[in-house]
Amino acid sequence: MKKINSKIASLFICLSLVSLYGCSSGLEGEAKKQMEETMKELAKDPSSIQISNVETKFNNDSICILHFKFRGKNGFGGVSSSEIEYIYLIHTRDGNKTKWEAVRNLDDKKSVLSQAKEDYQEKKWETDNNKNLSDEDKKAWYIHFVADLDMMFNGREIDSKDDDIEKW
Repeated sequence: MKKINSKIASLFICLSLVSLYGCSSGLEGEAKKQMEETMKELAKDPSSIQISNVETKFNNDSICILHFKFRGKNGFGGVSSSEIEYIYLIHTRDGNKTKWEAVRNLDDKKSVLSQAKEDYQEKKWETDNNKNLSDEDKKAWYIHFVADLDMMFNGREIDSKDDDIEKW
C-alpha cells in the first residue's frame, strides 16, 4: 500500500511541475488572459468566438504583442475571420503603473511590429533617451515607443477608474 501511495504522490508532483512550467508566465500570461476577455467583450456573440494560432511576437517586462486568428459571428449572423494583433502594455509614469491594451485588425492595418521595424531600419528611432542602449535594447525601446503612440489613438486603459466624466 505504501508503494502505491508513494508512486501516486510522485506522479502527482510530476504532473504539478509540468502544468506549472507549461503555463505562460508573467506578463505574457496576463496578456493572453486579458486578450481572451477583451475579445469576448468585443464579440457580437461571445459564445461563438474561436481564437487560434496564438503567437507571442514580442514579450518583455512591459509589453507583450500577440498575433492570432479570430473567428466569430458578425452582426449579420454570418461568421467572420480576421488576423488580429493584440498589444498589452504596462505604462509607468511617476512610479505609477497602468495597463493598456489595443486590438488591431491586421487585415486592415500594418502591425505595430512591422511599423517599428521599418522606422528602425530608417533610423527614425535615435533619441537622447536611447543613444546609450545596446542594439537589442534600442529595438525593444522603439517597439514600446511605437506601441505607446498607437495606444493614444487605438488603445484603452484596462481597469481604469477614471471613466466617469464627473471625475475629470
